[in-house]
Amino acid sequence: MKPLNPSGGLLWHWRGWRHQARWRPTQDHMAQWLLTLQPTSDRLLLIGASAGWMLPNVWLKRFKHIEIWDLDPLAPWFFSRRHGQALKKARVDWHYKTGDALGRLPELLAQNPDAFVFFDNVLGQLRFMHRIDDPDEKVLRSERLLKTLVAQLQGRHWASIHDRLSGPVDETVAQRAVLSARNSQVMHEERQQLRSDRAWLNILGAKGEWLDHLTAQVFPPGTPVKDMAWPFLPTYWHWLQAGEVRP
Repeated sequence: MKPLNPSGGLLWHWRGWRHQARWRPTQDHMAQWLLTLQPTSDRLLLIGASAGWMLPNVWLKRFKHIEIWDLDPLAPWFFSRRHGQALKKARVDWHYKTGDALGRLPELLAQNPDAFVFFDNVLGQLRFMHRIDDPDEKVLRSERLLKTLVAQLQGRHWASIHDRLSGPVDETVAQRAVLSARNSQVMHEERQQLRSDRAWLNILGAKGEWLDHLTAQVFPPGTPVKDMAWPFLPTYWHWLQAGEVRP
């Protein structure tokens, strides 16, 4: 399977609509995790939301003001169709902007000094955003950019859900693991982390080579995380990892 274009497009939105039933267990896990977060701000800076296919209205309605950013010029229309009416009824003031929020993150943070910052499945897509042919250089650039973004977030209350790994699964095992999620934490010791990762992948029925989305170092060691299985396609799954970082 080729990675999705991070800017979205009709193919992504078609998949989001078409596969809602298969994705529902993951959406439920994500909703449960989001509702455990307790931002002190009533303002949300939401980056990479696309149409908000995986976001629950009940969580979005907790905020009074939401500023949303995505590269996809189609995303505002689809987001409005999916969430607009509920947010209007809840009197949430929301604005959707098209552009590269990651490239201008310091500016956006300065413009929204009190906002809770949430990255919605975007940080694991950085390796697909570099239009260069050398795969090793893509990885290096992505790792550097992630380190820069994390440094820019110092002192802010933020959270992210993103791809950790993705790859083929054994369909027989996968059918039993479709509801899989676990509470874990980012470990200080690399060997312990590797053992934990392998155990989780075994539960998912992972087989063959899985793609590293380069997000292993996004959260500081010791950060509590929620690992979720995302049955993106019947035999190609994503491992989503969600975590919160407080100042």
